[in-house]
Amino acid sequence: MQTKSVSLSQKIKRYRLVNDIRQEDMAEKLDVSRATLINYEKGHTSINLDVLNRLREHYPDFEKESNETNKPKIIIDNTIDFKVLFNILSNKKKYILFITIIFAVTGTGLSFLLKKQYSAEITLYPAKKDISQGLSQFQSFAANFGMNTQNNDQNFNISDVVKSRLIANKMVSYEWKTISGQSIDLITLWELNKTPWYNFKSNNKTNPLIIIEKAIKKFNNHVQVSEDRISGLIKITTTLQDPVIAANVANFIGNEVELYIQKENSAQSTKEKLFISERLSIVKKELEASELELKEFKERNRGFEESPELFMTYSQLFREVEGKKEVYLTLQQQLELARIEEVKQSPILHILDNAVPPIKKSYPNRGIFLIISFLIGLIYSSLATIFRY
Repeated sequence: MQTKSVSLSQKIKRYRLVNDIRQEDMAEKLDVSRATLINYEKGHTSINLDVLNRLREHYPDFEKESNETNKPKIIIDNTIDFKVLFNILSNKKKYILFITIIFAVTGTGLSFLLKKQYSAEITLYPAKKDISQGLSQFQSFAANFGMNTQNNDQNFNISDVVKSRLIANKMVSYEWKTISGQSIDLITLWELNKTPWYNFKSNNKTNPLIIIEKAIKKFNNHVQVSEDRISGLIKITTTLQDPVIAANVANFIGNEVELYIQKENSAQSTKEKLFISERLSIVKKELEASELELKEFKERNRGFEESPELFMTYSQLFREVEGKKEVYLTLQQQLELARIEEVKQSPILHILDNAVPPIKKSYPNRGIFLIISFLIGLIYSSLATIFRY
């Protein structure tokens, strides 16, 4: 009996503190003195039935809170009682299922409001590197003269080229054919030239440069580049609202990248040709001067074979002429090779698969929307049930 009295006294004290009730006010409602109420709360005095009835009369929610304290606890000593937890969720399974279905239907319905996106992909394969032996000899030869010449077979970061402003500017201003046959540029497709709804100044026109800048940033977000480091296979994926535009943009990018790299390599070949031509002109003059000096020496010294000193001078002049002759012949060969390389126009990238208009949309994926919204609804309803408990 004492245990029950103490338990009830703790409930009274807890109820008073939680509801911010003064001891004087509660004692007046129970028709007892404040000292008696203090003894009730400390468990020193047993509570008679009349006082308990007055307590329930003046504080109707006391009985409800008393029952709440008798409910099994989910967490006891920092340990989750999964049996209690599962029982709570099982008792509210209809509520949880209802909320989950509402979330799933709402999430899936919202996906219908999003604009459809289509992804097209073009794959490129790098051409085999074929550096001629002659040009390799030229690199060594130029290095001997202290010239820092670049290798004609340059390595390009395809991702940087694809997302460069050079290509992006062409993409956003070019007019593309839609699936319906209409011509439209990307700025109009993305409605970037429209005045925002939050812009209340009707006469305030958006700066065209700002529009182009926004279009370039948006374009880069709609283009993805991946490269297989082992095989070298390059994939360029474009995601746009129209399937035909997505495919055409991907193919256009592939061609632009190929032309850019080819142009840069051709420019490098031109630089090499100019370098060789200049060296050839200089060496030719030096060779002619050396030959003239050798000729004059032989005319002045017709019996040089008999004089060791004159013969040594003749040998030095002869070696110099022969050496410059070899350099001159080598430069002539390299010049021809550089001319061939300049006009060869060999492909740097091969298009393995052109992009084709996709049949199915890539976004939004309503299956994913359904699963995610279903899980969110399930988690939300479960947590709400636990907190309410």
